[in-house]
Amino acid sequence: MFRLAHVTDLHVRNFAGARVRDFFGKRAIGALNLALIRRRKHRMDLLAALGEDLRARPRDHLVVSGDLGNVSLLSEWRAARSWIERIGASVDNTTVIPGNHDAYVKEVVLSGAFEQIFAAYQRADVRLEAETYPFARLRGEIALVCANTCLPTGDLGAWGRVGEAQLRRLEALLAAPEVRARFRVLCIHHAPVMHRPPETRNLCDRAKLAEVLGRVGAELVVHGHDHRDEFAELPGPDGHRIPIVGAGSASYAGAADRCSRYNLYQIDGPRVEVLTYAHDTETGSFREVRRRTIAPAVS
Repeated sequence: MFRLAHVTDLHVRNFAGARVRDFFGKRAIGALNLALIRRRKHRMDLLAALGEDLRARPRDHLVVSGDLGNVSLLSEWRAARSWIERIGASVDNTTVIPGNHDAYVKEVVLSGAFEQIFAAYQRADVRLEAETYPFARLRGEIALVCANTCLPTGDLGAWGRVGEAQLRRLEALLAAPEVRARFRVLCIHHAPVMHRPPETRNLCDRAKLAEVLGRVGAELVVHGHDHRDEFAELPGPDGHRIPIVGAGSASYAGAADRCSRYNLYQIDGPRVEVLTYAHDTETGSFREVRRRTIAPAVS
């Protein structure tokens, strides 16, 4: 059995070394929102507590599926990397991809700063072209296939896009013999289905991604972004259904059904058991709040 932990939407808050000129345009709006609203919604003490719980939880690999920061500051990402290191997650058993808050500013995205800071956590076993995304990491019978759905939107939206070129590479990667022979887990930030409107916060080319998955398949898709537990299915090849599982935010301080949480996937052949651990405000500890078994399904 392979135990895959999934943490997402850390929203680490750290302005160390930031300059006044760093806060212009969209970053200024994001920083204001952070100061007035998001700092109460995303608490660093909850993130620290989750890290302590996860450190003691047996696992084979950890996936962090984006929004490690808030406004794409290098200090946020360095603090997030320190959090990963503190929970005993090595570069070989941890994979990191960006979220829309990690693609806040065009010049930072073009610089590749996120990929430089987390380069060791994106070291690919299979990458079909020179482009960073998508890439695959092979761990025993598991293939972690990672795509980037995030780009600087230039507006106040939180929408994402895979893009035609990456979709082409993703289809080829999912179909590559060394990947296809394994249990393929597609790791992305935005959900490949719409759970919550409006379009300005969703994956705008999700229909094209669904077409790719319909042709070459995947055994599981994990994502974040919506800050809540979510489940859906997409049709795969030969009538098989592909489970889509979204995890809530690791630092969220909202109601019990959304409070700081993470998922643990116990993968045993084609059978997957999804365990959700969430913060209990009464005890201050994390406890199992949901268990879902995903078995192979055919339409």
